[in-house]
Amino acid sequence: MLNEDRIALMTKMAAYEASQGKRDITVSGFFRGDYISFGVLKSALCATIGFALVIAMYILYDIEGFLTDFYKMDVAAFVRDIAVKYAVVLVIYLLISYIVYAYRYSKAKKHMKKYLSELKELEEMYSWE
Repeated sequence: MLNEDRIALMTKMAAYEASQGKRDITVSGFFRGDYISFGVLKSALCATIGFALVIAMYILYDIEGFLTDFYKMDVAAFVRDIAVKYAVVLVIYLLISYIVYAYRYSKAKKHMKKYLSELKELEEMYSWE
């Protein structure tokens, strides 16, 4: 005999597994610190590449003026200024990344906890028969 409650629960669980469950299962396989560290490391790499591209575009935008002023400018001060700006951008970006990855991890753990409780409930439904 078909149990409508069990079918509804199984359908709900299958829909979760097919959509968001894949990512949540992957995320919950990591320790919290490992997941956040890996995410922040990826963000640092992307921020570095992005910052380098922005600096290259800035220089290439007015390459003639830059090369003309290059011999007049204090190169050490120019590099120091870029390094300070890079550090500020990187710190802000990594802080935001840390918050985002910590939030994603907590949401995935919360969803997995609910999923496991539904799985236990489904197991109990089968044991009643």
